[in-house]
Amino acid sequence: MTLTIERIDIFPIRLRLHEPFVVSYATQYDIPTVLLRVTTTDGQTGWGEATPDPNVTGETYHSTIAILEHDLAPAVIGLDARDREGIARTMDARVDAVPAAKAAIDIAVHDLVSKAAGLPLWALLGGHSKPHLTISRVVSIKAPEQMATDAQQHVRTGFETVKLKVGDADNWRLDVARVAAVRAAIGPEIGIKIDVNQGWKTPGIAIPAIRQILASNPDYIEQPVDQHDIAALAEVRRATGAPIMADECVHGVREMARVVELRAADLVNIKLMKTGGLVNAMRVNAIAEAAGIVGQVGTMVESSIASAAGLHFAMAHANIRTVEMGGPLMIADDIGNLKQYYDRNNITLPDAPGLGVELDEEAIQAKAERLITVKG
Repeated sequence: MTLTIERIDIFPIRLRLHEPFVVSYATQYDIPTVLLRVTTTDGQTGWGEATPDPNVTGETYHSTIAILEHDLAPAVIGLDARDREGIARTMDARVDAVPAAKAAIDIAVHDLVSKAAGLPLWALLGGHSKPHLTISRVVSIKAPEQMATDAQQHVRTGFETVKLKVGDADNWRLDVARVAAVRAAIGPEIGIKIDVNQGWKTPGIAIPAIRQILASNPDYIEQPVDQHDIAALAEVRRATGAPIMADECVHGVREMARVVELRAADLVNIKLMKTGGLVNAMRVNAIAEAAGIVGQVGTMVESSIASAAGLHFAMAHANIRTVEMGGPLMIADDIGNLKQYYDRNNITLPDAPGLGVELDEEAIQAKAERLITVKG
C-alpha cells in the first residue's frame, strides 16, 4: 500500500485571542495561521499548520500562503506520505528556510501516516515517555503590579509555574521590578520562568539585568540576547551563572550544534515552526540530549493542530521535560478540541490515531479567508 499525495488544500485563517499577547517585539490581538489538509489518492487525509512569525521564522502570513501554494505543495504532490524524510528533503531542495511553511506539510503527513497505521502520533514517533506533560501559564509584559495580579490568578487556577515575558532594553530595571513583583505576589514555592524573547539584545544589558533578577530565584532565563549571536548567549551564561535557555537562536541542527560547541545554554526550546516540522525537531533534540541539554517544546501560539503535533513530539521523547503549548488556552475560537485534554498544569493526550484531535471542518471553511487547492 502506498499513500500517494494527490491534493493539498490551504486554509488561511485568523484566530481571536482571549486577550492581547505582549512580548518584547510585538503585541498580538489575533493569530494569523495557515491550516493545511493533505489528501491521498485513496482519500486518506492529514492536517497541518503553519504559524509564521517574521521576527522568529523569517516568514509572514502572506508569504507563507504563497510559498505553500506555488512551491512546497506542488513539490510534494505525487510523493508517498510515508516517506517523511524524503518529503523534508524535497521541500529543502525546492526552497531554502521557510520553516513554518514546511512544518505545515510535515505535520500533515505525520498525521496522515499515523492515522493510516492506526496509531496515535506519539506511538509513531517513539512511545509514551511520561504519564503526562507539564505546562506553565504565560504572563504578558505589563506593569509590574498587573503582571503580579495575572500570575496570582494563574496560580489560583492550579498552575505551579508561570512564565514571565520581559525584555525592555531601554529600561531593564523595570523588567527586574516586574519579576520581583511577581515573586512577592506568588511566594517562594511557585516556579518562575523568564522569557526575554531577545529583548535585551546584548550582553551589556542582559548581564546586569540577570544578576539582579537572580534574587527572585528564576528557573531559567530564555533567549536574553539577539538570536544571531550565539557567542553572546554563551558570554551571558558564563558571566551570570544563570540557567540559560536557547530559543530563537536554534532553528535546526547547525544552530543546536553551535550552542553545544560554545556551551551557550543549559536548555533549549524546540518549536516545530522553527525546525520545519517533526523530522528536524527530532534531530535537534537528539543533539541536545547527547550534550546533556534539556529540551522543552514551545509554540508560536498555535491552534489545536500544531499544538497537538508539538505535544505528541514531547510525549515521545524523554529529554523533553516541559512544554509551552498554550495556544488552546489562549485562542478564543480554536478550531479543534485539544483544550479538553488540559487539566490545570497537566496535559494528557488522546489515544486516537494521528493527532487525535477533533476538528470543526465547517468552522475552518467558514473562517478561512479563502480556499486554495493544489492538485496533481
